[in-house]
Amino acid sequence: MFHATIRLAPPNIAALKKALREKYPNIRSSHADEALAASVGFKSYSAMLTVLKQVSDSARLVVQTDASLLQVRLEQLGYAGLVPRDLQRLVWEAQYPDRWEADEVELSLRKRFAPTAANSQ
Repeated sequence: MFHATIRLAPPNIAALKKALREKYPNIRSSHADEALAASVGFKSYSAMLTVLKQVSDSARLVVQTDASLLQVRLEQLGYAGLVPRDLQRLVWEAQYPDRWEADEVELSLRKRFAPTAANSQ
């Protein structure tokens, strides 16, 4: 199974939470926080929050989201009957405002390793 890769940044976590709560309005806010933290590999929301506070605009911490971990944590919190494919689609299709592949480091790497055009001389 493929996992969506996102930059671990407060706007991205907020966007994913918004998408989750729009799809499943019965999920409580604190439960969504805990499940989202689990989906990116943290044991709790407070652990993820500690890292989010340490990550500055210049840091680039990229994580893979796992819809299966999201589902497991939501089931542990009492939300049964979630469809794994729907959760996976939700994670993939969420509109993340802080794209990890569009920053200046990625662009400079692409430019550096781009082949030289044959007719450039």
